[in-house]
Amino acid sequence: MMKKNTKNIKSLISLFFICSLSYNKVHSQAINPHEFSINGYIRTGIGGTDGGQMVNFVTPENLHKFRLGNEANHYGELQFNYRYRNKDSVNLYEVTYMMAKYIPFGSDGYKQFPETAQLYGKINKVVKNANIWLGKRYYDRRNVELLDYFWINSAQNSQIGLGLENYQIKNAGNLNLALIRFKYGNNNSHSYAADLRYLDVPVSQFSKLNFLGQYSIETENKLMNTQKHNGYALGTWYTYSKKNITHTSTILFRKGSSITENGYTGKTIREYRDSKRIYDLDKASSLDIINNFVYDDKRRHAIQASLTYQYRNFGTGDLDQNEIMMTDKASKNWMSVGFRYMYYINKYFNLALEAGNDYMKSDRSGLEGSLQKVTFSPQITLNYGYYSRPVFRPFITYAHWSESFKGITGESLLNNRLIRKTQGVSIGLQLEMWW
Repeated sequence: MMKKNTKNIKSLISLFFICSLSYNKVHSQAINPHEFSINGYIRTGIGGTDGGQMVNFVTPENLHKFRLGNEANHYGELQFNYRYRNKDSVNLYEVTYMMAKYIPFGSDGYKQFPETAQLYGKINKVVKNANIWLGKRYYDRRNVELLDYFWINSAQNSQIGLGLENYQIKNAGNLNLALIRFKYGNNNSHSYAADLRYLDVPVSQFSKLNFLGQYSIETENKLMNTQKHNGYALGTWYTYSKKNITHTSTILFRKGSSITENGYTGKTIREYRDSKRIYDLDKASSLDIINNFVYDDKRRHAIQASLTYQYRNFGTGDLDQNEIMMTDKASKNWMSVGFRYMYYINKYFNLALEAGNDYMKSDRSGLEGSLQKVTFSPQITLNYGYYSRPVFRPFITYAHWSESFKGITGESLLNNRLIRKTQGVSIGLQLEMWW
């Protein structure tokens, strides 16, 4: 088990550092007007849970969880950027390519080549400082870092997109418009989204309002016997930033085909799973209410606290074994509250404590319960700052969950030690860096 994890770690690190060395050679030869740069992200480590392979502590029917000491995977991104700069020092043209790789602990996924996560071009400052872009990209993602929950992620895993961004309105923010297309497998099914954002509307010296409007269409698929569906999303978020404090409050409503599978993609949810109808996209909806707060004095204390609530209406009732409707409506509630506190010993060393509680209730599965997780990590880093990277983390994590989650939470093909338990302990090491 340890041998497999070590292979995964070595493969990721080798890939990214070989590319980094190659970049340095290219960059040293680059001269204006051509600019080459590279950036990326690595998360890798090793760990175990109750004497077996490390598992994730997460509530059923959910992907998002409190992250510290609770990520049983390796992940990396490597991005290459080319920019053409004219005599006025304006980046007129850009081309970006990113590869990404996700490998769960114990998997042999390192044998496969990383997927293309982004490949797009951009022409900058076409009109009123607005940029035009075309291709596949991560588009203005917004997240709660504590949970790795991207509550807006309209374009990830898209087939192609086209957009106009940063169209400035004098003293009143900027407009952004994107048209995005997704493809589903090889069955000729597609969805399309028009995403309009009005960002950074000043409210006061330190606060701003942001607005989102989205309209989406999922095409008919005769092979899968699915119908055409429409949907929309409406949202707003308030941001406050002053000295050591940043705070974001969000409310986001989605309807029909604008409801996404999860926070890591903009793809529409599928109505059917294993030939069973899970959603009715003519009636389904979701609501997110999020508060995210960060304080960081970069000398002694840093804390991030979050409160996340999501309600999802499946749009259809529960079915019995004979596919007969038992109820008119099924829904799911998820509430997450927690914090991560860091106490700086000095710029190279801090003590981190993360604690969180997740509650989930699903009418469809009949599951209801909660999960509590606490992690302690003495972190080694190169500078002050909550988001300072690289960081090396030895950690110990304790989790406890409801009796109703027994056999589901902490479940893994490589570790069955928690099947009859309602608590578990993980111990490990993690390296996280971006540049």
